[in-house]
Amino acid sequence: MLKITTKDITYHSLEICKEVTHTILIAEQRGQKILLSHPNIFLYQRTRSSLRTSNRYASIISMFYRFLSTQPKFKGQELGVYHMLADNRDIMRWQVQRQVERIQRQSLGPSLETTFEDAKILLTFFDWLNNRGFLTNVDVLFKTWRANFRSTRMLNYIQTRSRMKIDSDNIRVLEKKSRQRKSNFLITDQEIELLLGAYPDPVYAVLFNLGLGTAMRPMDLVKFPLYGNGKNIHIMPYSEMDHTGPTTKYEVIDSKGNKDRQITINMDDLKALEDNYITPYYSIRKKLYKKRYGHDCPPSILFLNKNGKPVSESLISSRTNDAKAKLLKEGRPFRSHLTFYQNRHWWPTQHIIETFGDRLLTEPMEVLYAATSQAIIQQLGHEDIETTYKYYIDMARVIMMVHKGKTFDLIESPAQTIRGFVKHLELPKDIAAGGPPDGEAEEAA
Repeated sequence: MLKITTKDITYHSLEICKEVTHTILIAEQRGQKILLSHPNIFLYQRTRSSLRTSNRYASIISMFYRFLSTQPKFKGQELGVYHMLADNRDIMRWQVQRQVERIQRQSLGPSLETTFEDAKILLTFFDWLNNRGFLTNVDVLFKTWRANFRSTRMLNYIQTRSRMKIDSDNIRVLEKKSRQRKSNFLITDQEIELLLGAYPDPVYAVLFNLGLGTAMRPMDLVKFPLYGNGKNIHIMPYSEMDHTGPTTKYEVIDSKGNKDRQITINMDDLKALEDNYITPYYSIRKKLYKKRYGHDCPPSILFLNKNGKPVSESLISSRTNDAKAKLLKEGRPFRSHLTFYQNRHWWPTQHIIETFGDRLLTEPMEVLYAATSQAIIQQLGHEDIETTYKYYIDMARVIMMVHKGKTFDLIESPAQTIRGFVKHLELPKDIAAGGPPDGEAEEAA
């Protein structure tokens, strides 16, 4: 099989006149190291705003190219023509092969949902190639790239290819186990408390709480300033702000390359930010910043770790993984698949409950979607959340059915923060953690 390595590079781009960082793919063929030109240009143009995204896209393209190298029609072909020879059926075969290998390993991953989502990301690469006039055989508009894993014939084929005994776990059983492990949609309040207490540095707990209240991505949270400028000139520590309303607006400079958007921030969340981080920690940490970098910490940088280093998206990820590993090692009730990113789901759930109240139990989803989807799209920064929206609706309906009558007082409180909202509900753990019904994620795929 073809050997491909990934490498993160940083350099000054003459095209946009600034420093960029992204992943590149380097293959070894016939004893030579070869840069994969088309994938690397794609990674530069489409993923340079987020190294995490660049790593993921590079990994998926690398997996697909390694798979192609094992197929008869690619034998002896130069790597530079792989993108020209690949077609929709190759993408489908790649999905099937990943499930064959999964059966052979008797592994819970990659799940069918992951396989499908990875194939969609691969399609963005071919769509990029098509739009720039490069020759490919992949038709993005036709769904012939999609493997039908619900077909009994397909499942039997995978079972035969994997050479597993009939009485071993097949793909249906593995998929069910996978959903049981990670289908719960929301992180519970108990898990939130455990995670916040496990962070070695309080700045990450503060960032997590701000994420709960704003639904901002980690890459946007770390850019939240001490003092804003331009459209965010009004953003400053809570004690210095105008308190004429329960909320304020904040312009998010979108890190994913989409247009900037204006989100709503509860003033109580800004007060918690000042009480729990700015007042007790910031002045000490900005001195450490000056000692480390030789100049004053600019007002555009608020979140610093205990060493005076600006908190980055990668630091949030690694420290969350450390905290999670600590909890799991101690045997605490914390699900292994949960990540920092889970906090983005709380805001839309509360927004739906506050907006509709008991109408959630009577109105069809189409009406609810039309009435509030734009606000959620704006807050989350998604172009389209129709598939995800039904899960938020389902969760909000479960909460309303369990706490009908009690929730109405919360709806009338405009200053209710996300954490206060969740804690006041005092949901049973199985309800707070409840996700889409068994098989729902597969259905969405």
